[in-house]
Amino acid sequence: MRKNVFSLNRRFLFFLGLIVVLGVAASLHAQSGETTAPLAEHQHPMTGLTMPEEHEGHLAEHYHRAPILPPDEDKAYSELNHHIAGVFVLLAGALALLAAAENPRFSWARYGWPGLFFCLGAFLFVRHDPESWPWGPISLWDSLEDPQVLQHVLFTVIVLGIGMIEWLRCRGTLTHPIWGLIFPVLAISAAGMLFLHKHGSGPVADKIYRHHAIMASAGIAAMLAKVLDDGQLLRSRVNAYVWPGLMMFIGVMLLIYSE
Repeated sequence: MRKNVFSLNRRFLFFLGLIVVLGVAASLHAQSGETTAPLAEHQHPMTGLTMPEEHEGHLAEHYHRAPILPPDEDKAYSELNHHIAGVFVLLAGALALLAAAENPRFSWARYGWPGLFFCLGAFLFVRHDPESWPWGPISLWDSLEDPQVLQHVLFTVIVLGIGMIEWLRCRGTLTHPIWGLIFPVLAISAAGMLFLHKHGSGPVADKIYRHHAIMASAGIAAMLAKVLDDGQLLRSRVNAYVWPGLMMFIGVMLLIYSE
């Protein structure tokens, strides 16, 4: 029985490692694609209409596929995704902070924040891109051929994985210490993808990249603090409050995201 569980764990860890490798590869491929020739100056790929200059960076994000929404609606769609994600992350950080207090009255909070991560992953699964599977006209395979969409799908899988693994850890189902490293490894991998996740070029794209870089830096710092806390590598329990606080900061950054 133990051998079967160990074999299952190895397969699951291999799958997670594959996700990380695919994420990095997709990020590098998407970044290299930015050197390709741009579309005609400020034109919508489907209609050919001249677009306002402020949409230049946002349009470049969707250069790999023809958008089904007008630029203003496409921009609003992306911003709404970030804002709703911000609500989930902010609340998850708040529940993690509440759980860190170790007050028996709030013991339920340690289950709450992984549950919110899982719900966020389910939300992103449905709404990651308006053009793509499961609700968009583009099939799953065609969606995954687009590096930008593939990155979004991998972000979704990472969030779902974090929520599921941490919830099972809270239940006591996953007890081996290595499972405590999965959240930090996946989160730092996602942060690394954010550093490589550029939305085209221009002032708007640069602003988005700076925003993503700040979130990625905060995410890496949060995970380092979580590893120190989980491993009890420091006598102080400050890290038990640091990483939830940084999660809440990331949530706020998502709430103020704009393109």
